Amino acid sequence: MQVFVASLKQCLQAENWPAALCLALSLPDMAGAIENPEAKPQKRYAQWFDRWVGPKYRTNVLSGQHALLSGAECYALKCALLYQGCDADNGRRKDAIDALSRFHFTQVATEHCTHKNLAFQLHADRFCRDVGEGCEAWLKSIKNDARKSAALNRALKIAIPL
Repeated sequence: MQVFVASLKQCLQAENWPAALCLALSLPDMAGAIENPEAKPQKRYAQWFDRWVGPKYRTNVLSGQHALLSGAECYALKCALLYQGCDADNGRRKDAIDALSRFHFTQVATEHCTHKNLAFQLHADRFCRDVGEGCEAWLKSIKNDARKSAALNRALKIAIPL
């Protein structure tokens, strides 16, 4: 898993936004599968994102906290980008297709978490860094968990210098 986080950082440094976004949207899937392997993919993705990245995408309003980007919405973005609006469980997903019009990635830092042209803007670099940081924090939190460490050790190995 660390190799994917390191690759995300390399993509960001190279300003390879498509690759960075693919990795950032995939990391919650990988981590969620280790964190909660019994849950369905959408549920475990959303739960992992909401816990490890979601706090950076919440704001306080009069009625309480409001998610600017929820785990379920991020899952829809992942499906929209990686699976062209489909997922393995449900086939075609309306929420994934809708995500393409509701969320836009930008390279303008001041437009992060703002609305523009009827879409919620996410600064690609900042979003990817937020997911990477969430993944690093999660990895630290599970280092003494034998089951999760064993699952990480069974994951795909890619030998690249970090």
